[in-house]
Amino acid sequence: MLYRYFVIALALTAALVGVQIPNYVTQYQQRIDAQFTEAMVYYTEYQRIADNYLDGDIEALIRLHETSESPVFQEEAIPLRELVHRVKLFEYEQSQLRQGYLRQLWFIATAASPELREQTLRMYSFNVPLTQQAVITGVVAAILVVVLLDIFVACCRHLIHRIMRRRSQPVNRGV
Repeated sequence: MLYRYFVIALALTAALVGVQIPNYVTQYQQRIDAQFTEAMVYYTEYQRIADNYLDGDIEALIRLHETSESPVFQEEAIPLRELVHRVKLFEYEQSQLRQGYLRQLWFIATAASPELREQTLRMYSFNVPLTQQAVITGVVAAILVVVLLDIFVACCRHLIHRIMRRRSQPVNRGV
């Protein structure tokens, strides 16, 4: 009886967590969009300079800064290179987040920027958006957790049963 209450509580917890997953994906996408928009404010200006003087080659602009005689320009190459890297990262992340829902989940779980995942989790705003996607995710999470728990319990029972059967069998010792 107590086991069933535990399973019900676990299923409800899994459903509530599952309902949050689409909201986490949305908040992750919003974080990417906001940081990309901010990075593009500065990137656009550097790209304009590269367009005017270096046929649009921003890497040539970075190399020009790195090889400059002025230490100011040499140091400016470091944040400029980081800015270009972040813009490319945000573009890649956005392209991955335009996929279907399951691919978005897989991308965020396995290949998304750990820094951005952690920031999103730290700043996460809990709510219960009862969209169709959230309800389906919650139900699937609850069923998955209950099935995995039942499989685990069945394997443990089977293992214990085998151990007990071996202990109850007499040991034949040759005399």
